[in-house]
Amino acid sequence: MNAHAGMAQITAAKLQHHVIYVSDLKQSTDFYTKLFDLQFSAHNHPDSSAAMRLAQMEMHFFSFGFYHHDICLVKHHKLKMDNGSMLHFSLVARDAAAFDAIRRRTAEMGIPVREGRLIASSRTSPAQRAFCLQDPDHHWIEITQEQRQ
Repeated sequence: MNAHAGMAQITAAKLQHHVIYVSDLKQSTDFYTKLFDLQFSAHNHPDSSAAMRLAQMEMHFFSFGFYHHDICLVKHHKLKMDNGSMLHFSLVARDAAAFDAIRRRTAEMGIPVREGRLIASSRTSPAQRAFCLQDPDHHWIEITQEQRQ
């Protein structure tokens, strides 16, 4: 029996946004905007709210062009990061041309890649292309492209 029997089944439609802690806002901003053509949406300076000021955080918001933000880069001036885990996010390229453009740009930027999916159990089918890379703070990013048959 379903553990949630009697409750309506909820299916997520898409990931709304991703928040990433970074050590250098300028370096990460340059990386993400260059690699993915992200547009700058907003900047919350630590002085913009009491909570941010107390937490000593700075936030930069970026968009792929459809929503206010898809990625938020956060510089926390108090806490140290531990990005050595396999935590990651995955982006699906809208088509083969977009996948190839991201791959080309990755090479132009001198970013090492790892072929295939990040986690071995997420095997890449013949109908899917994938590669992985790391940002300046060693966050893993998986790029995939579903091929229509």
